[in-house]
Parts: sequence; C-alpha cells; structure tokens
Amino acid sequence: MTLIEHLEELRRVLIVSLIAWTAGSAVGVALSGLIIGLLVRPLAYLHLRLNYFSPMGYFTIHLKVGLAAGLALSLPVILYQIWGFVKPGLRPAERRFAGPLLASSLGLFAFGAALAYFFLFIAVRIIGAVSHDPSLVFFPEANAYLGFVLVLMLAFGITFEFPVALVLLSLTGLVTSARLRRSRRVAYFAIGVVGYAVTPGVDPITPLALIIPLLLLYEGSILVIRRMRR
Repeated sequence: MTLIEHLEELRRVLIVSLIAWTAGSAVGVALSGLIIGLLVRPLAYLHLRLNYFSPMGYFTIHLKVGLAAGLALSLPVILYQIWGFVKPGLRPAERRFAGPLLASSLGLFAFGAALAYFFLFIAVRIIGAVSHDPSLVFFPEANAYLGFVLVLMLAFGITFEFPVALVLLSLTGLVTSARLRRSRRVAYFAIGVVGYAVTPGVDPITPLALIIPLLLLYEGSILVIRRMRR
C-alpha cells in the first residue's frame, strides 16, 4: 500500500470507530442511571450522596457517564478496526493471533476497570479511617467524583492493554523477549511512575493495585513472546 492508501485506511478506521462509539454512547446514556448507581456504591460506607450545583448538572453528568460507557461498549469494534489496520503488515502465520489478541484485549480492559472499581471501596474506607478533622468535611460533588472514578477505571483498563501492545510489537519485530528481559529495570521504574501518575489523589496503597498486576503482566508478556519464538 502507498502512503496515501495507508492514510485512507486510517481514516476509515477512525470513522468506523467513531460511529461505534456514538452508537455505544447512545446505549450508555440510556443506561446511565444504572451505571451511576453502581459507581456511587463505594460512598455508601461514608453514608454520603452525590450533589450537583449547576442547573444543567444532571444532564451533563448523565452525558459524561454515557460517553465513557459508550467507549467501553465500542471497544470490541475499535480493537477489531485497529487489528484490521495492522494485519496487512503481518505474515499469514502471524495473523492467527488475531482471535487470542482481541479476546485478551477485552479481558484485560475489563479486568483493569473492575480492579479500579474494587479498590475504590478500599480507598473510601481509608478516607473514613483517617479523616477525623471536624474543620474539613468531605462533600462529594457529582461531576468531580464521577469524573475521577471514570478516569480511574478507564486508566486502569487502558493501561492493562500494554501486554497486548508488547505482543503486537514483537510480531512486527520491534520487540523481542531477550530485549524485554534486558530492560526489566527501566520497565519496572516506568511501570511505577505510570502507576502513581494515573491514580492522582488516591491513597498510597491504591496505586499498588495497578503496579503489581502490571509487573506480573510484563513478566507474562515475556513468557508469551518467548513461546512465540520472538
């Protein structure tokens, strides 16, 4: 394919992905009430409810949640489009990994998002245990809280995709298992930085819920790539 043909194919991938996200967002907005009910459950430990202060706050909150849910729902289509864009550059023997890679991508994203949601319960309990200052009262605002939770879950889900990215890079020859083994120290440091960067404002314990699984996934990626004789 020429450069122009590559750009046209990339445009098609982006358009199809955008249409899928729009359709998923429509479903997400319809289910936003149920989703919000699930996201505020961690606050039940502190006996708190969300509040909003602007006249249009109710609608913007549901729209924000619907867009995030739409991204999660459209992820299978988006990943399939990305694979279709990469596929022409691979040999037939390498294309057989399409199914396992897509399934792994979806599973890892769901696992990362679920892990972030689970550790919200722990974070809220830590807040309840240490916040005894009567001059500071936690008053959760809906946009701030839901925005934080959605970003945290999306960050965990997207970050958990990095083993799939490593496998794809190995298929293109840019990464090998030997190179990953030699780069352990740098990779561990980078994972630690990312773990604390994508969980801002959380207690010091919660980032470990991202860092430790990522370290294990890094080591698992080395084993998988080595079994692929890369």
